[in-house]
Amino acid sequence: MKPLPYRQIHLDYHTSPLLERVGEDFDEKDFIQTLKQAHVNSINLFAKCHHGLYYYPTEIGGRVHPHLRFDLFGRQIAACREAGIRALAYTTVVWAEDTCDLHPDWMQISPDGVLGSKPPFSSPYNTLTNRGWRSLCMNQTEYRDYLKAELKEIYDRYRPDGYWIDIIWQFECVCPRCREDMKKLGLDPEDYMDRKRHDRMVEIDFMRDIYGFIHSLDDGLEVYFNGTPAEFDLDDCPALSTRRKRQCLDFVDIESLPSETWGYSHFPVLANYVNKYPGEFAMMNGRFHQTWADFGTLRNVAALEYECFRALSLGAAVCVGDQLHPLGGMDHTVYSRIGTVFASIEEKEPWCRGTRKLCDIGVVAPNRVMEAETEDGPASLKSKEGVWRMLTELHLPFDFLDLEDDFSPYQVLILPDQVTLAPKEAEKIRAYLKNGGKLLFSGCSGMDPEKTGFALEELGIKYLGKNPYAPAYFKISGDFPLIPPMTYHFAGESFLTEPLSPKAEVLAPLVDSYFNRSWEHFCSHRQTPQSGRLSGPAAIQTGPHTMYLSMKLFEDYARSSLQVLKLLFRDCLSRLYPRPLVECDLPSTGELTLREKENSLVVHLLHYIPHRRCPSLDTIEDVIPLFQRTVRVRTERPPRQVRLVPQKEEISFRDEDGYVSFVVPEITGHQMVELVF
Repeated sequence: MKPLPYRQIHLDYHTSPLLERVGEDFDEKDFIQTLKQAHVNSINLFAKCHHGLYYYPTEIGGRVHPHLRFDLFGRQIAACREAGIRALAYTTVVWAEDTCDLHPDWMQISPDGVLGSKPPFSSPYNTLTNRGWRSLCMNQTEYRDYLKAELKEIYDRYRPDGYWIDIIWQFECVCPRCREDMKKLGLDPEDYMDRKRHDRMVEIDFMRDIYGFIHSLDDGLEVYFNGTPAEFDLDDCPALSTRRKRQCLDFVDIESLPSETWGYSHFPVLANYVNKYPGEFAMMNGRFHQTWADFGTLRNVAALEYECFRALSLGAAVCVGDQLHPLGGMDHTVYSRIGTVFASIEEKEPWCRGTRKLCDIGVVAPNRVMEAETEDGPASLKSKEGVWRMLTELHLPFDFLDLEDDFSPYQVLILPDQVTLAPKEAEKIRAYLKNGGKLLFSGCSGMDPEKTGFALEELGIKYLGKNPYAPAYFKISGDFPLIPPMTYHFAGESFLTEPLSPKAEVLAPLVDSYFNRSWEHFCSHRQTPQSGRLSGPAAIQTGPHTMYLSMKLFEDYARSSLQVLKLLFRDCLSRLYPRPLVECDLPSTGELTLREKENSLVVHLLHYIPHRRCPSLDTIEDVIPLFQRTVRVRTERPPRQVRLVPQKEEISFRDEDGYVSFVVPEITGHQMVELVF
C-alpha cells in the first residue's frame, strides 16, 4: 500500500436539512490555499453525512442536501487532486437519518422494541453512551446493495484515493432478519451476550463484503472502516476477535478525542497494541475543545501539540478532525493553529516514518473476545489502563499482546489482574517459561477460566480462595528500599494463596482488616483498619522466573493512583528485569519511547501534563520544560554519534556497561534524540 500521509484532516460536514445557503461560501482557491498553508497532505471529504444527505448529485435513490445548489464534493475532490492532496471519500453506514425516513424497514430494532434504536423524542448529544442518531441495520441485504451502488457511483464519477467508511456498529439489533439469523446460528435473541455476538458477526461480515466489493472496483483504493478495529482482546475466539476486523482494512485510524469522550489514556493503550504490526495507523483527534461538532471552540496549542507529537512517538500518523461550516468557508484561525503543529510534524517526519518500536516487555491482553461487553468488562479496561499508566510513568516501553502474537521477543511478560488460561493458552505460557522467559502475574491471572486454581505448576503458587476481606492491606518492610515500612491499604479484590516451593520468597504479606464495613460493622469514616493478622502473600517471587502479586493491582491503580502500588510493581518487576532497555531521570509526567530506523535509534521524549480543570474533561494549557535530563539506552554496540533532531545538534555521550548514556539539555514539549550507528 501507499505510505500513509502524516498530516491529515478529517473534514466533517454533518449539515442539517433545516440549514439554507449550504456551501455558498465555498471557494476552491481559498480551500486549497488554506490546506497548503496548514501543511495538509491528505483529507477525508464528505460524500454523505449522518443526516443521510448527499453532497454530490446522486442518482441511486438518496437525496441531495435540499439547500445545496452545486456538486460540493466533486469540486472539493477535483481541487485536491489538482493540488496533489490525497482525498478519501467519506460516507456513513449505520447513522443516516434521511435513509431511515426513506427506508424504515432497513432500521435496527432495539431489544425493547425501539425502531432505529433511538427513542423518537430524545435529542441527546451523541456520546459513547447516548446515541443522537437513528441506526440502520447492516444485516439488511437491500441496504448493502444500496451502499454498494453508492460506492460504485462515487468511484465512477470521482475516482477518490479511497474510502473512509463510518459507523460500523450494530446495537443489539433484533429486527426480523437478525432474529431469524440468530435462531439459524443457534443463538438466543433474548440473551444479551448472544445479541452482542451476532452484532460482531454482522459487523465483520459487512466489512469483508464491502472491502471485497471496493477492491473489485480498483485494487489500489485504500479502505478504512470506523468500527473500533483497534480495540484488542486475547483472540481466544478468532471468528469474533477484532483482529478479524483489521484484516478488512488498508490502514487503521484510532479515533480518540481525548479531552471529553475518550480520555488521554485511550489512544496510547490501543497504539501500544497495533504499533507492533507492519500496517500503518493514524491517531485521529480533533481541533475542538471537547469533542466532535463542538462549534466555536479551538483546541489549546499545547494540547494539540501533545496529542500529535505523542502519536509520532508511538509510530502513528496524525489526522486532525474539523467540521466545515454549513456555508462552506474555511476557518483560517483553525488552520493557522493546525498549520503550526503540522509544520513541526513535517520537519520531524524523516525521523518518524519507517520506524519500528523497540521494547522487550510484553503485556498480555486482560480481556477475552466480547468480554468488554459483559459486567466484568470495565474492570478489564481498567486493568489495561492501569498497566499502561504504570509502565508509561516508569518509562518502560512495552507492547500489548494477544494469543496470536509471538512471545519469544520479550524478556518478561506481564499478565495483568484477570488473564485466566485455558489449556491451550497455558501451554503457550509454559513454552515461553521453558525457553527462559520471565513472568509477572497478578490477581486471578494464571488461573483456569473457572478460577478454581492456577493453570500451571510452573507458576509456583497454590490457590486457596478469594480473600473475604475487602479492602485488604499489605505489609512493606525492608525488601522495598524506596517504600517506607508500613501496612498499606488496597481497595480492590485480592486472593489467598500459598507457595508450592519452600524456596519461594514472600516479599510482602497480605494483612486482614478487623472486618468488612457494613451497616452494623463499621469503624470511623471509611475502611476498617488493619488487624495485624497475616493471611498469605501479597507479593511473592515463586521462582527465578516468576513473580506473583495477589491483588488486582493494575485495576486499582487506574482507579486510585496510589503511588505505593506503582512502586511495589516496579520493585517486583526489577527482580525479573534488572537491566531495562532504557533508563532515565524523567519525572513521572514525562514519556519516553524508543524506535529503530535503519542504522539509528530514535528516542522520543515528551513532557506535557494533562490537567482536569472542570468536572468533565482534561486539557493541557502550559508547556513546562525540563532541563539536563539523563537517558541510558541498552545497545549491543556504541553509536558513532548522538544528536538532537530535527535540530541536528550533536551531543556528547558515554558507552558504559552495555548502555549509551547522554544528557538532553532541554525538553520543551517534545524532543527527539537520534543514536546513529
